[in-house]
Amino acid sequence: MTKSKTLSLLFLMYHIICISQVKSSLSYQEIRKYYETKELNDETALPAVNTFIKKAKANNDDRALALGYRDAVAYSSVVDVKLKFADSTIHAALRTKNNDLISDAYLGKGIIYSFNLKKYQPALDEFLKAYNYSRNSKDEYLKHKVNYHLGNVKSYLGYYEDAIGHFNNSINYFESGSKRSANPNTSYNFKKGYFNILHQMTICYRNLNDSKTSDSLIELGINLTRQQRDFQLEYSYFLKCKGILYFHKNKPNDAIYYLNKALPPILKKNDFTWASVIYFYLGNVFIKNGDEEKGIAYFTKIDSIFNKHQFIFPEVRRNYEFLIEHYKKENNAAKELYYTKQLLRADNIIVKDFKYLSKKIFREYDRRKMDDEKERLESSKFLTVIIAFIVVSFTIAILIYRRHREKVLRKKYIELQERLTIYRNKIESAKESREDHTQSKKQIVSDEKADELAKKLAAFEEKNQFLQKNLTCKKLAEQFKTNTHYLSTYINEVKGTNFNKYLSELRIRYITSLLNSDRKYLNYKIEGLAAECGIASRQNFSDLFFEINGIRPADFIKMRLKELNNK
Repeated sequence: MTKSKTLSLLFLMYHIICISQVKSSLSYQEIRKYYETKELNDETALPAVNTFIKKAKANNDDRALALGYRDAVAYSSVVDVKLKFADSTIHAALRTKNNDLISDAYLGKGIIYSFNLKKYQPALDEFLKAYNYSRNSKDEYLKHKVNYHLGNVKSYLGYYEDAIGHFNNSINYFESGSKRSANPNTSYNFKKGYFNILHQMTICYRNLNDSKTSDSLIELGINLTRQQRDFQLEYSYFLKCKGILYFHKNKPNDAIYYLNKALPPILKKNDFTWASVIYFYLGNVFIKNGDEEKGIAYFTKIDSIFNKHQFIFPEVRRNYEFLIEHYKKENNAAKELYYTKQLLRADNIIVKDFKYLSKKIFREYDRRKMDDEKERLESSKFLTVIIAFIVVSFTIAILIYRRHREKVLRKKYIELQERLTIYRNKIESAKESREDHTQSKKQIVSDEKADELAKKLAAFEEKNQFLQKNLTCKKLAEQFKTNTHYLSTYINEVKGTNFNKYLSELRIRYITSLLNSDRKYLNYKIEGLAAECGIASRQNFSDLFFEINGIRPADFIKMRLKELNNK
């Protein structure tokens, strides 16, 4: 052991002995002076905290005991220990029957789950308990903290507009509090809340494709935190956001600079979630600029984080799609299979989280909010008039909307029937004029090649070979024994569209014709119709049907059944 390490150890032991000798006759505030200026997670504070807790136990003072355990949570560096102290905080707070103290205790445990462990399911459970106890609180700081953390969960779920609503409700409170508070600790807490809200709002606006607002919030955050020593982690979060912004603006050098600059403080804090996001965008930057080896190296780091923590942001899951495609090209079947399994694991975790969180936050928070609003209205003497007016207005609005929608759908349906007739006639005439049409369009490929492709595509359409699942231009080119570029160019020239749109139109027209001509298909579910025409996703099928036909499949089925039943 070196001399400096020995001296440090002796100093620490001396400090602990001194603290342990603090007399229980000292006030709680005097004991707290031994550690309140220390950094969070600094375990040298724990001996004094323990003295605080012993004094509270000796005095049967549950309120002080809850505060002591809360301090133990703050200064412990091991997450499992933090959770044990958080449970003790809750038990002590419950005995006080003080709703503010109880709410704060549950909130503290939820923060450990969400920030330290990124386990949003148990975090939401704790936040909702905190919310229930804080509903009638006069402690505005507590209520805004709970509001922020519920907004954070909604942001993770992808409810970005709802999340922004939460953040807008609290941002002015934290901003003004950071300016007016004279107490350094209170000012720090307000600033931290304000910067965290700014960071989350930049993420929400980016995901809503509002880059202008996101960019302005990033610049604000950078300017506010750049020179503040206590908020270098928050500063790195804004740098991370700026790096992502430059990535989307196709400025790779700027993106790499800011992402790399943001990374060290985030790694030091062991914030593995944002580290994985940075790795994801760095990997994308290098792959887009031709350095696939570096890109894959960053992607494998994300996989290591996922294996260790069993958590992944939804936007980062595409990392596995890149890895699968990379090792497929490398003909490395073992790694391709491994990353395919990892993608399935990631999707399973994301889906389970989403289902649980979205249902629970609606049932136990959004509904409770609506119930609170209802109780407030019931206390007003104008309640009956207001409700009657709303119900009548809403009913009239629904009737007007339904009538208007019915007219629109009817018009769309008639227009589609006319297009179907034109399309059938076009198919018949195309068989006769295909040779001339081919000759007029061929510009890129040779006459011989064009004639061959024309015949193969005609057979492809007539035999409904476009119903093959997972069909790509490359696969079809292989089936045609031709070059992918030639096939793509020919389809663009002759069909006037790209391959994907050409394939989608064939499939949608095929299924639309079946729905129009064979009644049995009107009984199919949307998933069944999608599978019938070779489209894997229910939502993708519905969107394509609407894009091509101007009407949703469910509405078309409804209109077609109505027409058949009236005959």
